[in-house]
Amino acid sequence: MYYNNDNESEERRCLPSAELRVDDSGAAPKIIGYAAVFDVFTDIGGMFRERIQKGAFTKTIKEADIRALWNHNPDYVLGRNKAGTLRLWEDSKGLGYEINPPATSWANDLIASAKRGDVNQSSFGFTVNKQDIDYEKGERTLIDVTLYDVSPVTFPAYPTTSAQVRSAFAKQDPPDPGPLPWENLDHLVTKIKAGQELTEDELRILTAYIPNLSVPAANHTETPPEPPAKHSDGDTRKGDRWMEMYIKAEMQVPTIPN
Repeated sequence: MYYNNDNESEERRCLPSAELRVDDSGAAPKIIGYAAVFDVFTDIGGMFRERIQKGAFTKTIKEADIRALWNHNPDYVLGRNKAGTLRLWEDSKGLGYEINPPATSWANDLIASAKRGDVNQSSFGFTVNKQDIDYEKGERTLIDVTLYDVSPVTFPAYPTTSAQVRSAFAKQDPPDPGPLPWENLDHLVTKIKAGQELTEDELRILTAYIPNLSVPAANHTETPPEPPAKHSDGDTRKGDRWMEMYIKAEMQVPTIPN
């Protein structure tokens, strides 16, 4: 495992209760802190709430090659677990760490700033391996993650754009909807047939019925074309993606004898 600064799936968190302090009681100063805390919901960019389940870091801190960085910058390496200059652990509170920083001018500057209280927060970079998402409540629980780094930070390190924050939650596959009653699909077919917009939830349900369904853009034409006389593979399917969805959906509804 190595630090990949171009990893588009990497997320960063700086939690309000994460902490950082300097211990200079020994021969050389140490930077000690908590990069994450367990079972506390945190608002993520106004998009969803997130908490970290105890044990989410158990596997990664045993197996991964993790760095301690200053402000997540790979040019400023404070420590590394494989080198023994970074120690990581989980306890009842969260993910703790201890760093033996290098004797460099920039590391000394960080230590001075931390002692003054100018820098007093920690952050961590990660990707998600296992999670639990409650779409109705807008909540995500991190169950297992791959940890890339822990970092003393100047500012909270949320993803840089709202689109990145949203993708962390919304792009995930929806939960298994379970048994799908045919009347629900029939209702969706009726809406599509009438040229009505489907909501995001309805689109999720429809794609659960019909895997790999090509979903059209939301701004389809206001006046939908008339439904075809028969379900052929002709130009009608190619000409209107909503009609294509209608045909595929209608084919899933069983014919009930009169």
